[in-house]
Amino acid sequence: MKKNFSLFLLLCLSANLFTDIELSFGLNSKSIWRGLDQNDGNPTIYSEIEYESTNGFLSNAWIENCCSNGNTNANKEVGYSVGYKHDFKDDLFFSISYIGTNYPNSKEENFDEIQIEFESKQLNLKIFNGLEKMSNYYEISYEYFIKDILLTISVGDFKPYKDLTESNGKNAQLILQFERLDLDFELFYFYFHPNDNNLPSDDGLVLGISKSLNY
Repeated sequence: MKKNFSLFLLLCLSANLFTDIELSFGLNSKSIWRGLDQNDGNPTIYSEIEYESTNGFLSNAWIENCCSNGNTNANKEVGYSVGYKHDFKDDLFFSISYIGTNYPNSKEENFDEIQIEFESKQLNLKIFNGLEKMSNYYEISYEYFIKDILLTISVGDFKPYKDLTESNGKNAQLILQFERLDLDFELFYFYFHPNDNNLPSDDGLVLGISKSLNY
């Protein structure tokens, strides 16, 4: 973990090698991750920086004040990723990334993943291979433009955590993304069905507002 994080910092310091840098700040009415509410239904704020180079290198880092489900859980999430993307042609690409997610005041909850992504035209497939204690996650989505609004439909399957066969679950989302007044808006409906059939399903609407700066 420490070696990978040091590599990430070194790459950030070499920003002049990148052709696209995007810095964003945002507010979400809820923090929904793979169908799970991470913040007791409370709003969160976040910041993220992303790099992409012409030779295929990808990297990003983020921080969010989320994941405070109870007094003993983490109240800040910090993460980063490094990876490579290959474009076979305009509407087909493949990427692979290493993702590290950290909770500074709750280190036993830190986890790492390998993400593999395929996209062909409007169809996207993501495979997250959890390392060590982390569960695997699979998601497929389809996106379509209606005038200047991007509509995305996705379904995902979050496999149980270790031998806890009733943890995590399946989710579906319907997402609308559009730009107004130089701000990016995201409105989506989510549905989550837990692997434990004795637990209730969860659903709701989430609104996100963000501002992006490109360099």
